[in-house]
Amino acid sequence: MVATLNDETVLAGDTGFQRRCRAAMIEQAIAVGFESSATADHAVRLEFAIEALLNPETAKLKVANATATDTSVIADATVAGTVPLTTGNVAAQALLVTDAHIRSSVTGSWIVFRLSI
Repeated sequence: MVATLNDETVLAGDTGFQRRCRAAMIEQAIAVGFESSATADHAVRLEFAIEALLNPETAKLKVANATATDTSVIADATVAGTVPLTTGNVAAQALLVTDAHIRSSVTGSWIVFRLSI
């Protein structure tokens, strides 16, 4: 079985998952603030870093929605597509997503967040 768009939607809406995405977002925002201005797309990356730090509750929703679609993240939550996510089980299933997978997704998608504004 493959994870569905519904699984991704349910995961993105889980408040615990959103909080973890918020933490990864803040970590990445701080890292972007310290990166060299010569880094590719630094100015664009910095714009979202500033937004994330000034408005973390709003920005985390973009990050959670995108992160929930990451292949590794949704595979963790659905146990490789074998457990459909529901409002009744999502809190427990979201805890199966590794911090490493969340961080990797947030880091890899960073520039997209600014472009989506």
